[in-house]
Amino acid sequence: IFWRVHVQDPAVERAKLRRLPFGALRKNHGVRECVGLKAEHHFLENWGVLLFVGVAGVVLALLGILAFDPLPWEAWMAFAITVLTLASLIKGTLPTEVSILAGVTALLAFFIITPQEALVGFSSTGVATVVVLFMMAEGVQRTSVLRPLLRFMLGKPTSMVEAQLRLWVPAAMISAFLSNTPVVAMLMPFVMTWSRSIGIPASKLLMPMNFAVMLGGTCTLLGTSTNMVVVGLASTYKVLDPKTGQPLSFSIFGITPLGVPYAAVGLIYLFIATRFILKVNRGAVDNVIRNPREYTVAVMVTENAPIIGETILQAGLRGLEGLFLVEITRADGECLNAPGPDTRIKAGDIMLFAGQVETVNELYQMQGLVPAAGDSRKINLERHKRRLVELVVSPSSSLVGMTVKESRFRTRFNAAIIAVHRQGEHVKEKMGNIVLRSGDVLLIETGEHFMCEFQKDPNFALVCEVSGSQPPREDKLHMFIAAALVLAMIGVATARVMPLLTAALLCVFGMLVTQCMTLANAGSAVNISVILTIALSFGISKGLEVTGAAAQLADFIVQVFDFSTVGLLFGIYLGTALLTSVITNNAAVALMFPIVADPVTGIIVTQGLNPYAALYTMTLAASAAFATPIGYQTNLMVHGPGGYKFTDWVKFGLPMQCVLCVVGVFLAVAIYP
Repeated sequence: IFWRVHVQDPAVERAKLRRLPFGALRKNHGVRECVGLKAEHHFLENWGVLLFVGVAGVVLALLGILAFDPLPWEAWMAFAITVLTLASLIKGTLPTEVSILAGVTALLAFFIITPQEALVGFSSTGVATVVVLFMMAEGVQRTSVLRPLLRFMLGKPTSMVEAQLRLWVPAAMISAFLSNTPVVAMLMPFVMTWSRSIGIPASKLLMPMNFAVMLGGTCTLLGTSTNMVVVGLASTYKVLDPKTGQPLSFSIFGITPLGVPYAAVGLIYLFIATRFILKVNRGAVDNVIRNPREYTVAVMVTENAPIIGETILQAGLRGLEGLFLVEITRADGECLNAPGPDTRIKAGDIMLFAGQVETVNELYQMQGLVPAAGDSRKINLERHKRRLVELVVSPSSSLVGMTVKESRFRTRFNAAIIAVHRQGEHVKEKMGNIVLRSGDVLLIETGEHFMCEFQKDPNFALVCEVSGSQPPREDKLHMFIAAALVLAMIGVATARVMPLLTAALLCVFGMLVTQCMTLANAGSAVNISVILTIALSFGISKGLEVTGAAAQLADFIVQVFDFSTVGLLFGIYLGTALLTSVITNNAAVALMFPIVADPVTGIIVTQGLNPYAALYTMTLAASAAFATPIGYQTNLMVHGPGGYKFTDWVKFGLPMQCVLCVVGVFLAVAIYP
């Protein structure tokens, strides 16, 4: 009957046919028509990616014929694999790390790089530092060190602009004196929770926050390791000041006159462009919430809760996605049904929420809120050692048919049931009176022992710990210890007494010894997907480096702009920025430096450029990895949690890169004539 349905619009009918399974099309329309329809379907679905590959291929072919010196076939193959890897990232069908792994595998298969070069990222101190900083950030989060500071700094903004101002400006100021990576690592988990509490999508905050941190890193030489790489290379190449004939002198604030206005323009762009260009995406948590398990949970406001006296709106308990405040019961027995946003919170209030497990978990993490279930307060465990676990009651369970009170659940399992989910319905009875049934999903509060002792218990068909549900410590002693360790790490690394990796390792070891966090906390904090992506991207970089492809491209860009001082600085900026978009920023600087500052053949010597203008321009460009997620490691750190696609970086970051290119070059000419 379906095949006989008459559709008046032939285009609509053809579109429906293209979406049918291959077998159905072949059976009813023949192989030839089937192949044509499917080819048409794939072309229409992937025309943007095909256009990118086609344009890139034509441009590279023209460069090879008209501009490049003769290159070996390995260089052209490296170009081709890099373009296809970028195309895969643009399409976004595969995870980022899988696309890059495919590119590295192809380079290995054609013997362009060796296995040692493919795995060089896994031995990189930069990648190892990111791993350790993830652990350090977990220690900071587990001890609530930043909660008071961030609560004051971030507050409860009432508009998007206020939220952006509260986040981006302090982030840029902090990153001027700290390495970008630890700043993003420490801020990201707090910003994720904060964004949900104020009802602003994380995708509107994370990428711009990352860019603000990168901009702040250009304001002093301490802001990012790339700045120090430029200083080190200038010393190695013995670049001289033409006015004095002495080696160049770089102070901590030498780049500040150029970096501060450059960063200010970038922040202005972020405030304007976020509203019009950056779209709302669903992050990892939001995607899970599309398939919710809803619970009704009661929480109590403790006597020392920081939200006492605030309204529901000010406390961030209004507008939480996937969570609804059903009622508040005061300590004197007064009941407020569906309380309004202006309702004031008092000590001893019991709040009844209905929501999904992911947002219930966030509620559980909020300072000053504890489960109101009586059994929860009777568990013999410190709060920071507890976590949430979901259980499914099995058909053969001895609990079936019993009330929660009759089952003596707390005594038997040393755990408290705080919510029950039953086939989509909210179970609103008093917890002790709920009769347990087969298939009930129980949300319980317990300790780490539960998973070991009862994961295979026949009473439960499934036992699953809620990820990230362990509350942080709130005692001042561990707050002080963690803060002291982090400040010591920053001080030692800034003073260059020891490398950041060594200082961070000592900091993490100190947190483990003093029980600021457990070894399990440290291990679970490492985002394997991000680490794989960063480490594997070094393999792509190596393919372009060892074949001479990257150096040839950089040299060509500089030669094209060899018509004036401004033109040369544009060439330096564009060449470095292009390289840093596809290889690491430190590698981009290493490739560009001899072209710019070689004592014999460098542009500074042959064209008479001010060395400070040239090197600071290259430094700014190396941190301008705004257009792709693979250009800088902090880009990759926010890429997944923000739910971004490759095209989001191009749409939002490329215009910013163009604006800052013009601003950076003209500022360099004006400040360092």
